[in-house]
Amino acid sequence: MLTDLLPPWLSVAVFAWTLHMVVYHGIALGFEWLDATGRLRHFRVRRPERRGYAALLPRVLFNQCIILLPCMLVLEWTGLAFVGEPQLTASWFIAALLLMAVGHDVVQYIGHRLMHQRALLRVLGHHVHHSTGASRAVSACYMSGPDFFLEIVLPYLLPLVLIGGGGSDLLFHVVTMSLGAIGGLYEHSGFDFARALRGEKSTPLRTTICNFIADKTSSHAHAEHHRRSTVSFSDGFGSPGICDTVFRTRWDLADGATEPPGAARPVHGDSGAAD
Repeated sequence: MLTDLLPPWLSVAVFAWTLHMVVYHGIALGFEWLDATGRLRHFRVRRPERRGYAALLPRVLFNQCIILLPCMLVLEWTGLAFVGEPQLTASWFIAALLLMAVGHDVVQYIGHRLMHQRALLRVLGHHVHHSTGASRAVSACYMSGPDFFLEIVLPYLLPLVLIGGGGSDLLFHVVTMSLGAIGGLYEHSGFDFARALRGEKSTPLRTTICNFIADKTSSHAHAEHHRRSTVSFSDGFGSPGICDTVFRTRWDLADGATEPPGAARPVHGDSGAAD
């Protein structure tokens, strides 16, 4: 068991958070490297954010260290999460991940729509996040404190508590946090790897499969949210998109939808606002 590797003085919450930080900033720097070297540039569909990694980093670290970590520790100290069974059964591990995905979709949708109310947009500071254009990976957590709590912390920790806290199964907690981080980073990277699959011309079955995978691996949904502000509040890469589908706020169901970039020319510029 992965939990057995933990020294007795180190809490599950702290270790899970630490591994999450390694994943988050490792991938964020990976996207920075792609931009610096020009590799995979044909997958970049939005111009990079004018502010670089170093300029965005302080606010991101503040949110992760001063808001997320203490909230995780509070749940551990109160016994609401990160304590209990050191290993979940395989069936419950999978079921819990699915429940977390659904819970995250619902809680984030509610909080995100709340922040887009005209009277609350600046009060809760959501305009800070929208000052970016979903075009630099690290900007996934570039937001005000209240915004970070409502859109990142609460959609993660509230479902976790509701499913029983995940025990002290370190693998479960690392997987849960890492999947969320990967999705957020990719959506804000400005890259869309689904371009390689979209528009595949082959047998009908292969074309259908390729288009389905492209839809599920595209970063276009969140780009549409940054462009239009009134669509895809929780829909996006790795999200079941339940609420946006039910309330018809999904980017491709609402008015003003645009096609995801397929044959469009990639963006090579290094400056300028994103879409």
